[in-house]
Amino acid sequence: MTAVDRLRRDHTLLRGKLDVLETALGMGPETWYVVREVCFTLSRQLRDHIRREEALVEACRQQLDPRVLAEVAVEHRDEPAHLRAINRLFVAGAGGLDQLRPALTDVLRGLRRHMAEEEAELFPACERVLAGTQEGAGMPSAGTRRLNEEMTVNRVVREFPRTRPVFERLFINVPLEGSTCLDEVAWRHGVEARDLLQTLEDVIEPS
Repeated sequence: MTAVDRLRRDHTLLRGKLDVLETALGMGPETWYVVREVCFTLSRQLRDHIRREEALVEACRQQLDPRVLAEVAVEHRDEPAHLRAINRLFVAGAGGLDQLRPALTDVLRGLRRHMAEEEAELFPACERVLAGTQEGAGMPSAGTRRLNEEMTVNRVVREFPRTRPVFERLFINVPLEGSTCLDEVAWRHGVEARDLLQTLEDVIEPS
């Protein structure tokens, strides 16, 4: 999976979360807690996605249109900020779903528009820049890590059996979720992908 393909996969997962959030918003005030939890998870997923996207943009920066770079910077600043503000309102218990719905609807619309624009312009531009280079060239190195976020649960358990209790402790169902990549399964279970990786690394090579 190339760096750009991975970002496209992120978009697919994010759109699924947006669909869940939009459906919950249309079901009335009884879904307040569902909307709150989805917003919290979406914030974490979006932060991880932006981190990966900015790494790709940095690797291609010298050959990208400055206008595209400026648009990415604005979107990466504004949309997470809107979600953080909404999450603070949830934590404070300020207002019901009717009061939050307009702001959330705007965030959903903005995220969908931004992803469509990236897929139409940014991603193809990055692919052109990276064409003919070694996959991952210019991207941050994983250092001495033995795991990465693209590995599936099954592969990790197969290569490092000592990791199975970690997944079980996090209620990650290995038989059912075994073909899922680590970053996606972390998202599903409300865990930071980098924290899951570190925990697994610690089990593989205890200090």
